[in-house]
Amino acid sequence: MNYAIGIHSLDDVPWRTIRFISFFTILSNMLVLTASLGIAMGSGRLHAWANKPGTRGAITVYILVVAIIFHLLLSHMVHPSPLGHWGNRLAHQFVPFLWVACWLGFAPHGGIDGRAPIRWLGYPGAFGGWTLIHGAESQWYPYPFLNVIHLGWIFTLRNMALIALFFVALGYLIRWIDGRLARWRPTRG
Repeated sequence: MNYAIGIHSLDDVPWRTIRFISFFTILSNMLVLTASLGIAMGSGRLHAWANKPGTRGAITVYILVVAIIFHLLLSHMVHPSPLGHWGNRLAHQFVPFLWVACWLGFAPHGGIDGRAPIRWLGYPGAFGGWTLIHGAESQWYPYPFLNVIHLGWIFTLRNMALIALFFVALGYLIRWIDGRLARWRPTRG
């Protein structure tokens, strides 16, 4: 189906690019990549940002949500090509597993304040706002549980509220785990 948007169509490269980066999965994997590069740099602003327990905790929440939501709500809907299958595994399984394993085993821990999981909603909240604005303009939504056209505003907003609660609950769990890990391995750097 081809939705006209101004003089562009969704078949155009710019719109395909916008669609590609309009998935929380893609954005969160890009965030993991950026933080990983910052950590690997060993110094500088990007390293300082990426090496904070709060930053790593937030990214852990985001990439876990990617894995959990995909496996619970979306995996049965996706029937990719063999290459797409490996891309899905990379984005929804390998990256989340490796990030969480590194967070558990190597990250500095401790010092995540009690309001951090609420602040961590800023990124998924901005994503949700973008999705609603972009979807209203293009009539395209990246996930079926955010599709206003098929669900209506009430159910879409309900889904967003439930997912926000999931983010917060997972955020507090990650904060709690981080605190326990800090007892065994104090914060570095």
